[in-house]
Amino acid sequence: MSDNENHVHADTSAPGRPVAHRGPTTGEDALVRLSRRLDEFAAARSWQPFHTPKNLAAALSVEAGELLEIFQWLTPEQADAVMADPDRAHRVRDEVADVLAYLLQFCSVVGVDPAEALAAKIERNEKRFPVPERAPAPAEGASADSSGGPLGGAAADSSGGAPAASAGDSSDDRTG
Repeated sequence: MSDNENHVHADTSAPGRPVAHRGPTTGEDALVRLSRRLDEFAAARSWQPFHTPKNLAAALSVEAGELLEIFQWLTPEQADAVMADPDRAHRVRDEVADVLAYLLQFCSVVGVDPAEALAAKIERNEKRFPVPERAPAPAEGASADSSGGPLGGAAADSSGGAPAASAGDSSDDRTG
């Protein structure tokens, strides 16, 4: 074990007593360690038969819904202020942890390296959605749309954000 893995942090967020954590909690190595801890946690309780891709994907969806529930019906301004409220911030952190835990467990079961998958996805999206070149400012009196719109002629999605994916691309997400 490296020195980082031997270093134990105390987490006092658990009521009553500190919980030991090995190693740092950020970065790619942390994902590997956290995934290993989750695998060990499930194995110690003989939960592996229940950790099928379908069950883990369903649990991930439920937890993502619980995260969304915190923000449901809030105005954009109220949503921006959620983390300023200690009780709501605690709930957000718990739901983020649940989503990440199920995502890491899902990835472990299906054999996906989440950091590698995300890096590849970002690279594909950088090619699919290149940074638009700035169009020259329209001449006085000219229509602001003469350049083809705010995206230089690319068709925007319904949110007015990124250009629509090409017709041959089955993935329609805007994850970066």
